[in-house]
Amino acid sequence: MANEPQPGQAGAPERQPLRRTVDPAQYYEGIWKTDRDDMKKHGPFSRHYRRLFMSLIRPLAPRSILDVGCGQGSLLAELRSEFPTCALNGIDVSASALDLARQKVPTARFWDMDITRETLTEQFDLVICSEVLEHVPDDVAILKNLALVTGRYLVISTVQGRMRGFEPKIGHVRNYAPGELVQKVEQAGFRVIRCIEWGFPFYSPLYRDFLDLVGGRGTTGEFGLMRRAISETLYYLFMLNSSRRGDEILVLAEPVAQAMD
Repeated sequence: MANEPQPGQAGAPERQPLRRTVDPAQYYEGIWKTDRDDMKKHGPFSRHYRRLFMSLIRPLAPRSILDVGCGQGSLLAELRSEFPTCALNGIDVSASALDLARQKVPTARFWDMDITRETLTEQFDLVICSEVLEHVPDDVAILKNLALVTGRYLVISTVQGRMRGFEPKIGHVRNYAPGELVQKVEQAGFRVIRCIEWGFPFYSPLYRDFLDLVGGRGTTGEFGLMRRAISETLYYLFMLNSSRRGDEILVLAEPVAQAMD
């Protein structure tokens, strides 16, 4: 019905995530044992994501960072270059990913942990949850636990909008509706400082629709010369995307208690 509240609005029913039959830890063990890191280095989306992400965190000058869902440590390695004196930390459910992360960032601390079920006892200046929530069935639980470890700032990035057919194959259980992520972040005890919605029109819907047509192929594996050339072209095309509209969303927030001080 036209007057029914939409997901993310007050009074709307909670959207149920897709069911995934594979245990998350087992799922990511398989990914990190086989996938290369080229997508993070050369993929046009990944490069633009890093640009937007760094624009959010550079002014924060964190002394300690916790990357929740740190994977093989690519983001932590970049953060080490950006903040050389910062204490770096990472959490992941994949032992294989953490082995790779320790090789990339040997000075960082790492925990093999499912933060939907448990958390750490210390707080960090900046907590990052990058491209994780779309993979987690209980996003409310993880947001509550993120609030426990966030000392000053939280940055979340994830995907919203229509879910394409290939996305459940890469572990997505949800895409957020417009406004839904901000609402859940605020309900978990944060005040949203800034929100970036990026990607219209060349990343979303056009590029994501193309990936759907080819079943998501082309986003993983090794990038040879041809794939690097295509990725470079797409990177410059994506410069024309809007930072106020699109399927990629980045949220910068702070704990409500800190905002009231």
